[in-house]
Amino acid sequence: MGKPDEPPHAGETAGDFGKTLRDWRERLGLRQGDLAKKSGMSSAQLCHIEKSRNMPSVRTLQRIADALGVPFARLAAGATEALDEFRGESVPLVEESFAAHPRHHLPRLQAMVHHFLAPRDAAIPGNRWLAGVDASLAEDPVPTSRAYPMEAARARREGSDPAFPRPVGTVSLATLPAEASAQVRSRIAEYRDLERRARVPVQPSLSLDYPAEIRAGDAEALAGAVRRAAGIADAVIFDSIALLENKGIRVVAADLPEGVDAFALWDAPVRNLWLMVRKAAPDERQQLRALSEFATALQFVANGANEPVQDTPRNRRFAQDFAEAFLMPAAALRELCYRFGLGDGDWTWELLLREKHRYGVPAESFARRLESLGLLRPSLRQELVRRLRAWRDVHGGGEPEPSHRKDIRHSRFGDLKLLAGG
Repeated sequence: MGKPDEPPHAGETAGDFGKTLRDWRERLGLRQGDLAKKSGMSSAQLCHIEKSRNMPSVRTLQRIADALGVPFARLAAGATEALDEFRGESVPLVEESFAAHPRHHLPRLQAMVHHFLAPRDAAIPGNRWLAGVDASLAEDPVPTSRAYPMEAARARREGSDPAFPRPVGTVSLATLPAEASAQVRSRIAEYRDLERRARVPVQPSLSLDYPAEIRAGDAEALAGAVRRAAGIADAVIFDSIALLENKGIRVVAADLPEGVDAFALWDAPVRNLWLMVRKAAPDERQQLRALSEFATALQFVANGANEPVQDTPRNRRFAQDFAEAFLMPAAALRELCYRFGLGDGDWTWELLLREKHRYGVPAESFARRLESLGLLRPSLRQELVRRLRAWRDVHGGGEPEPSHRKDIRHSRFGDLKLLAGG
């Protein structure tokens, strides 16, 4: 291992790569035979690699990275410490290690990273050692959208369409009406152009990679993990879309058709997302649907970012559970009920509407979340939901008033007045 102020495995030899791979496998709890099977090779082949008798080809290394569920660049860099950042903790990015210490990395691994990641890494300072990369791009402080022209040029040379974000679920540009599809393409192109002109980072600071298999029962835990990675733990966040944007996720409003409140696209060259939301949808519904699509995107990435996630009842429930757990953390709701002395039968129509605005969510979702945590009696939830739906039928949808943040200023004082009957 390198010193604390050096990049992971600084100055390592080719023999150290096998040890690095073994460290990744063991720390992720995989047996050698299991990893070999998932990677499409024999146990003997993997054994030779881990003992540094053989160096894997680019394609083999990519298969190993996919089987481990870790980013190719981090495995190629030979960084076991990067696993901690991959799990949501804070350590230097592998790209930063490349930028600061390119001389320490193996020539063979340099070639591998160049082969797969040149469009992403070309703009990193210090990467002039990547053969064939325009040296003028190396002045950018971080990867920027200047990589896209390179990707498009390569695609044209290969006779294929330029790289364009791919759908993570069943909604895609092909399934949208022509006018909506054209507008989404135009918005993405405009957004990319603004990023290019402003020379801003295009990779998210929020990790989209999680090593554990994602199952419907993991939605609550996954929401907690993403919140910790975002640095908000159990804090109440009124505007979750602003939070995602602050972490680098692109959120774009468009004139999507009725019934499509949001959908996500995967931007492979920079490993980022485009979250498209329906402009006409109420703010609360935008947030809920955007987080649901974010959950679907996490499933897509966990599955290897190859095939769109199917629209099944189980996947829909997982996405909804994730969105509600992310927007309404259990610890915050329990603390709320404790501070106000609220039992599961104490919720009123007025109090439900006031408190749901604190979380920026639809009232019905707020009631459902309270019930799921045992904080709202099922019979009372049903009564409140009937009233909500009756209100929407009369008023043409939307959310009952108050509907703006200004209506709950001095909210604790107002809540106490409401609870005290004054």
